[in-house]
Amino acid sequence: MSNRRKHTTTVFFFLSALSFLSGDVSALGVNWGTMSTHQLPPKTVVEMLKDNNVQKVKLFDADTNTMVALAGSGIEVMVAIPNDQLKAMGNYSRAKDWVRRNITRFNDSVKIKYVAVGNEPFLTSYNGTFINVTYPALFNIQKALNEAGVGDFIKATVPLNADVYNSPPDNPVPSAGRFRQDIFEEMKLIVNFLAQNKAPFTVNIYPFLSLYLSSDFPFDYAFFNSQNTVNDNGLVYTNVFDANFDTLLASLRALGHGDLTVIVGEVGWPTDGDKNANIANAERFYTGLLPKLAANRGTPARPGYIQVYLFGFIDEDAKSIAPGNFERHWGIFKYDGQPKFPADLSGEGQKKSLNGAQNVQYLQNQWCMLNPNGHSFSNSTNQLGDNVNYACTFSDCTALGYGSSCGNLDEVGNASYAFNMYFQVQNQKAEACDFEGLAMITTRNISREQCNFPIQIGDPTSGHCNGSIVRLSLVSILVLFMVL
Repeated sequence: MSNRRKHTTTVFFFLSALSFLSGDVSALGVNWGTMSTHQLPPKTVVEMLKDNNVQKVKLFDADTNTMVALAGSGIEVMVAIPNDQLKAMGNYSRAKDWVRRNITRFNDSVKIKYVAVGNEPFLTSYNGTFINVTYPALFNIQKALNEAGVGDFIKATVPLNADVYNSPPDNPVPSAGRFRQDIFEEMKLIVNFLAQNKAPFTVNIYPFLSLYLSSDFPFDYAFFNSQNTVNDNGLVYTNVFDANFDTLLASLRALGHGDLTVIVGEVGWPTDGDKNANIANAERFYTGLLPKLAANRGTPARPGYIQVYLFGFIDEDAKSIAPGNFERHWGIFKYDGQPKFPADLSGEGQKKSLNGAQNVQYLQNQWCMLNPNGHSFSNSTNQLGDNVNYACTFSDCTALGYGSSCGNLDEVGNASYAFNMYFQVQNQKAEACDFEGLAMITTRNISREQCNFPIQIGDPTSGHCNGSIVRLSLVSILVLFMVL
């Protein structure tokens, strides 16, 4: 998903407490994304990772505050170079400078394991923008790592979306997998280079998107207890995750590198923003995935251990919603660092509570709602609609969509939800709850049944948030994620 969807920094909650047969309990990692209007302090997030025994984290940049917070934690880190910096990394002096500023200066304090060069740079929705700059950036970063004396234990990789490979329509089985023809030469360069440098291939696999993108996709096949099966020359597939992973393996075999190490850089299930994005489905997905990983079952074509980073750790309310409203709801923790539902990190199938963020401060217990009197005397229906649209343009109203947690509200509820989301993003400033006299502040919790009207995190006495505020843009970056 790029932080994604991405762009955003990568993580996951249920994780490394899993007990693996190999004795390695750090197989699971999480994506730590930071595309949020109000971020938890980095040190708080690091404490959450440690409290949940998460020993690996994938980032979407190399932010100094994040790296400082990770210093001394012992958590293994994949730092990242955003797509908009790939062209610059084609200049070797720039690549060396990036390694010096973001890798070697933290080498004694942060356990850096990988450098992600770009994030899904070959998405078809990018229309080839990064095709010619990705491999030169990968080459130069690894060369700079080698020259800095850290290349033996810090490897450069390129997180790629599963849309870089597919099986032909006339033979839709994993063993027929091949890389896309429009990027075949670039993929051959990248795969050969990764193999030469003993670096892993990183792929993002999203069963949810298989379901989202096709109304004909068998619902249960997106999970791990499906009765649907695909027989591929004796290998039987009961879920799309395995089939997708093995389609990649076939694509790598076609290039002569079927034994290349593969990391799943992102996998998860959103909890809002679509009819299939909800807590019940997320629990079902993780209840199947986590024991599978804990037991080192692997896939039909590659049994055994798979290194996986769950996506994502915390919800991000400022991510682009071009792929869908669900983009802001991938976290296993809510925006305030509190768990959404129980998850057994041991993979033993028990319902256990995740450890949420401690000592979180919130703004005052007040909400913004539609003023009944103001609504009655509004100039026109258009006035209310225009103000609701304005509020949603600069806040997160994705929970109001069809099939979402607040999708059943009436006109009054929709308006109040939109006004409150804008009010909270603006740190509860009085002028942010006016909307031409249509809104009013209340100290009564106006949440309804399954629809929560949140209060943002921040200092209740100053009105300023604990963390950076990201201005929401009118224009979203178009990203389309394709999976098997």
